[in-house]
Amino acid sequence: MSIAFEELLTPRGRPYVRVTVAGEFGLTEAEQFVQRFGKDGPYYMKPSMSVVPRGTEYTTEARKHLQTMGEAGPTCTVTSSPLVRAAINLMLRLSGRPNTLRLCGTESEALAWLDERLS
Repeated sequence: MSIAFEELLTPRGRPYVRVTVAGEFGLTEAEQFVQRFGKDGPYYMKPSMSVVPRGTEYTTEARKHLQTMGEAGPTCTVTSSPLVRAAINLMLRLSGRPNTLRLCGTESEALAWLDERLS
């Protein structure tokens, strides 16, 4: 599994963090994500877009650990995979943060949503 973090700007020039994952998203990757976006991390409360390709799988341990993160900035996940969408929808429902989390089918849709949330 790989996970990468990249600081970019939306079309309206607003900063966000693009997170790219591939393969199996396990506890190690979830810990890296929470470490960066958690309260003491460098990306705490920063908007983000996670790009999750078809074939990516979230382990049970990873899903549980992601639920420990707490408060976060606007977060959008981009995926076209039905299995990933189902897993992320479940995590979204359990998060208790419906106004700051969004699932999108394309990066352009995600960027438009982030720009709207940040205006």
